[in-house]
Formats: sequence, structure tokens, C-alpha cells
Amino acid sequence: MLSFVMILLTLIAAAAAILDLRQRDLTHAKREIVSLSGILSDQTARTFEGVALTMRGARERLSDNIGRDLELDSVPVHLLLQTRLVGLPQVKSIFVVDSRGNAVNSSRPNFTPGISVADRDFFLHFMNGGSDDLFISLPQKTLTDGQWTYFASVRLLDAAGRFRGVLAASIRIDYFESLYDSIGPDLAGRIQLLNREGVLLSGKPHDNEMLGALVGNPASLAQLRTQPADGVIEVREESAQGARYVAYRQVATYPLVISVAVDEDEALTSWRHIVRPIVAAVVLILLMVSVTAFLIIRNLLRKDMLAAALKESDEQIRYMVQSVRDAIVTMNSAKRVVLFNSSAERMFGIRAEDAIGRDVEELLSRCLPPSLLANLLCNLEQGWRSPAVTVPGIIELERDEHEFPVELSLSTTKFRGETLLIAVFRDLTERRRAERELFESNRQLQALSASLQNVREEERVRIARELHDELGQLLTGIRMEVSWLGGRLLPEQQTLITKVASIKGQIDQTIASVRRISSELRPLVLDDLGFAAAAGWYVDQFSARTGLEVALILSADDPEQGGAVATALFRVLQESLTNVARHASAAKVEVRLCYFNEEWSLSIKDDGVGFVQDSGRRGGIGLGLVGMRERVQILGGRFHVTTAPGEGTLIKVVIRAEKTWEGNDEKI
Repeated sequence: MLSFVMILLTLIAAAAAILDLRQRDLTHAKREIVSLSGILSDQTARTFEGVALTMRGARERLSDNIGRDLELDSVPVHLLLQTRLVGLPQVKSIFVVDSRGNAVNSSRPNFTPGISVADRDFFLHFMNGGSDDLFISLPQKTLTDGQWTYFASVRLLDAAGRFRGVLAASIRIDYFESLYDSIGPDLAGRIQLLNREGVLLSGKPHDNEMLGALVGNPASLAQLRTQPADGVIEVREESAQGARYVAYRQVATYPLVISVAVDEDEALTSWRHIVRPIVAAVVLILLMVSVTAFLIIRNLLRKDMLAAALKESDEQIRYMVQSVRDAIVTMNSAKRVVLFNSSAERMFGIRAEDAIGRDVEELLSRCLPPSLLANLLCNLEQGWRSPAVTVPGIIELERDEHEFPVELSLSTTKFRGETLLIAVFRDLTERRRAERELFESNRQLQALSASLQNVREEERVRIARELHDELGQLLTGIRMEVSWLGGRLLPEQQTLITKVASIKGQIDQTIASVRRISSELRPLVLDDLGFAAAAGWYVDQFSARTGLEVALILSADDPEQGGAVATALFRVLQESLTNVARHASAAKVEVRLCYFNEEWSLSIKDDGVGFVQDSGRRGGIGLGLVGMRERVQILGGRFHVTTAPGEGTLIKVVIRAEKTWEGNDEKI
């Protein structure tokens, strides 16, 4: 009955676990395609934003006072199209169609004018008075090379507002296919780019026959149009190939939809891999339960087998004791040896037959010098005086006229009313050697870490200076040129004046970003003015960015300008304040730097939530704190973290001040 109940419960539990795992895998697959659809939607939107900006910029150039006077088939227009094509890998070519539907100019160097595209939807849309927004056509073959593509187009007007023609861009379908393949090759079985009616524009896997065909679910697409710009619809679709899960997501403000699908069978691939060993394990467990029940019944019927099993167990224990690599010597209350395993034979050089029954002191005196014997006997006496308590100790024994360390572990036990003392001797020679090798390895790793820190700081200094000096100067020069250009525009050229002002604003933002990145890499004030100035600058920036109140208390002295100590202290301050902003939820922070007894002491204390130091991690701290500690220890300093939940956090760093030998530039 017990076996039957166990089998039934095992089957129920296994079935529940398998069904739960299946549901979890399906839920995970749905989340993956929803997340992937968001990523692909963002990437597709960015791709079309580049095309849209380029098309609108070219249209503005062709619609200003100079562009209206240019013939659409002129060389300047051809050069403009070639220039706009640079930096757009998703575009094959940009071309101009006149009001009669003839392609008259293109960015292609070997373009043949006069090709009629009057029947193409991207021309008919604007010819028939469609909206001025960017129009994206259905997939179709080009007239020049016969390859599949689709077109993005905008309307061109003359000075009187009459229809002048169409500016169109030929989009590379294979660009989107390679983009989708690089982002989600393993997360989805099918990725498609559709228009709002569900017509296929491109996708993975590639299928020329389906390009331009209606492949989207009309009901889902209709529901999606009622969602916000970033809305997503998740549905389960049935087909001849089986069920699949599909996520439809809009592409920002464009008339496009991203469709990401995964087959149910594919989503359950990992589930099947997991279920097979589970089923095998359940079968094995059921088999084991059945076999165990059979054995129990048989043993109940054959009690005489217990004695044999007990004897076999005793033999196994004896074999285990003999096979242990540690030397085991067991003594009775008369201090005579009752057990002497093979490892003890090798350690003391005495056979077990000669040791059993001998007095311990007499036995050990044959193999140990008096000084070592007295130490060992003292440890044994301590073990007798502390019954049932393990008395550890490390002693030195002698073998082949060489001493070697041994860890001695003593314990007592009761056997048939008699107290036995068990002495376990473990040879520590290999452990000591491994410890020395580990210490040397750690020393080399610490030296390597110090070298990497120096290289990284030097590289940061170089990159920061190049950004600040070279890139900053170039941007400043560009801004001056743009200002010069803006100053020579006529008052009636208000559009260009506004554009120049916008460009100047973008250049100012770029200059500010370059300065910020340069400062984050390596504040030049740290090398030019020292730690105190760098700390004050960083604290001001931190307070302005986070709104936290930071009290900065500095010593009258300052670490050596640009030295290793100043760099380490600044990096610790930088990382600590970053952790405060991210995790502490603090209102106040106090930063204090002191110099006493030729040591620099930096403390950062906040009144935040604190945290529990996890003893399972290295040193009980996280990776950020580990990096600070390593940086400090490289300079021979000390790093301490004091924290508790609800009591804030205190980080304290103490580093020996840098010194320079007289007459020598070497620093210690």
C-alpha cells in the first residue's frame, strides 16, 4: 500500500511539474517575442527616421530660392542626391521624378533618364493629391535591375505651390532582413515588416513569392490601429503547420507594423529536452520504489540475510578506514592502540601488527625524537582531559630526518561502555605547498591588476585630452563657421535662419557632451589643480545632477597632483557617490579627507537605506566595492565598509602618502 501511494503521488507530481514547465516555456516565448518586437520596432523606426530626415532635407534644398531655379535633371541636383545618399546603407538610390512621371535624375552614376514610373503607387499617391507625409510603397521590382524593393517618397512643389514632381528613395529589402537576422536569429522563427494593411514588405526568412502579399491577421491589425504608437497585440494563430504565437507592434509614427512569430513546437523545444530526463527520472524512481518494496518484503521473509548484510557493512567500514589517506590511531582508556590504519603505517613507519595492543608512548618513542614526542603526547593528554570534544592542533613530525607539518584532530567516543580516543593525523605538506603557490599567484594577479589600472588611467587621460583638445576645437570651429554663415543670411530667409540656429544649438549640445564625456573619463582638473579641486568640481556636478546635499570637508594638504594616490582617492569618491545615487535613497552625504601620520584617510558616509553584506560573495561586498578595494590594496591601503539596513553606509579608505627619494624620481 505504501509503495502504491508513493507511485501515485510521484505520477501526479511529475504530471503537474511537466504541465507547469510547459506553461512557463510558452509564457517565456510570448514574453520574448513581445520584447523582441519592441527592439525591432525601435531599430526599424530609427532606420526610417534616417531616410525621412534625408528625404525632407533634400526636399527643403530643392524648395528654397536656389533649388526652385534648378532643373530637376541638372548636375547640382545629381550631386545633391549623391551627397544625401552617404551614410544610408538601407537606401539603394535616391531619384527625382518630374510631374509627368518620368525619372529625370538619380544618385546612381550610370542612371539613364526618361524611365517612366507614372504607374507606380509612390508617384500616383502624390499625383492624385495624397498627403504630404512620407509615403511608403508596396514591394515591387525596379525597372533598372529587376530586384525587389519598395520606395519611400515625398512631394516636390514649385514656388507657386504647384506639383513639381516626386523625390523617392529605393529601400534595400535585404538590409532589413540582415538587420532582423542579426538581432533575433534565435529568439523567433519568423520576423516580418508589414504595412498597416498587413502586406509583407520584408522579413526573415526571405520569401520573394510572398513580398507584396497580404500575410498579416486583419483582425489583429485592426485592433492594433486602436492602440497607442508603441502598442502591441499578442495573438495565437492556427495554421496547417500548427499553432504559433505572434506579436504585432506598430513602428512609431510610420505606417508600418513589426510581426514577430514563434511556432509552438519551436517554443517547446527546451521543454521537451527537460521533460525527457524528468520522465526518465520518474520511471527510474518508480522502478526504484518497486524494487525497494520487493527487497523489503524479501528481507522480512529472510531475516538471516540481516546478519550477512551487517557483516558486509562492517567489512566496508574497515575498508573505508584503511583506505583513508589520513593516519588514524585509536586508543582505549589504557592508552593502548586498538586501531592503526595503513596511512598511519606509512606516516610512522610501523606495521599495524606491531602497533596493535602496544602502549602509545612506547610505540611513538620508537619513531619520534624526544622533543616531538613530548609535544604529541601533550596533545593526546589534552584530548583525554576533554572527552567528546575535538581538540585540533598542528604539530611537526619527522620523517627521513626531515620535519613535516601534521594537523592533529582528537575526538572521543563510547564503544561498549569504554571511552576511545581517536587521533587523526593529516599531512599538510601538499597543502602548505599549494598555499605558497596560491599566495604567489595572488601576488602576481595583484601586480597585473595594478598594471591594468595604470594602463586604463593613462588611456583615459589620453582619450579625455584628445576629446577636449582636438574634437572640442573642431566643434568650436564648426560653430564659428555656422555663425558666420548665419550672419550673412537675408532677413527674409527666415527658414534658413531658423535652421542655422538649430544647427548651432545642436553643436552646443555636442560640445557639452564632449566636455561631459571627457570629464567622466578623466577630469583634467585632477591633473592640473589636484584632488581638492577635482573633488569640489565633481561634488558640485553630482549635487546639481541628483539634488543630494553633499558636505565636502577637505584637509588643508592635498595629495600629490596627478599622482596614484590622488587618482585612487578620486575614483573611490566617484564610485561611492555613484552607488549612493543608484542604491542608497539618501538625503545627505558627507565626504571627509584627512591627512594624519603620513596617511590619507577618505570617508564617504550617507544616511540611506544601507544593505546587508552578503557573506557568500567575495568579502561580503559587490563588484563595485570589490573594484574600489582592489584599487586601494594595490597602493598598500586599507578599505572598510560599515553598513546595516536602515543605518546608512560608511566607506573608509586609508592610503599611505606617496614619497619620493631625494635625488631620484622613483616613487614609493
